[in-house]
Amino acid sequence: MTLRKILISTLASIFVAWATVAVAQQVAIGKSYEDGKAAEISAARLRLATRPAVTGMQELNEAEGLLRQLKTTAEASSRRKIAAELDLAVTRLDIVANDPTGR
Repeated sequence: MTLRKILISTLASIFVAWATVAVAQQVAIGKSYEDGKAAEISAARLRLATRPAVTGMQELNEAEGLLRQLKTTAEASSRRKIAAELDLAVTRLDIVANDPTGR
């Protein structure tokens, strides 16, 4: 297998695992979760400021938008769904922010 196929299959496996955990998550998504994700987004924003990436701003905007949406949503099932999307968005943001090629 080529490196690209291995990378894609690995990322797909990680995505499925995270989505499964997020769907199974039955605890309330509270303020500490929101604060933790806000800190992760801020750290990625700093990394992007020192090493800008082409897709970095798109991923940053998506993660920040999902965080705002999570903070304004009250229903537990909706919060879990948004939290799962936010986890994936933050993961993509971290990947882009840590990409040494700046793509």
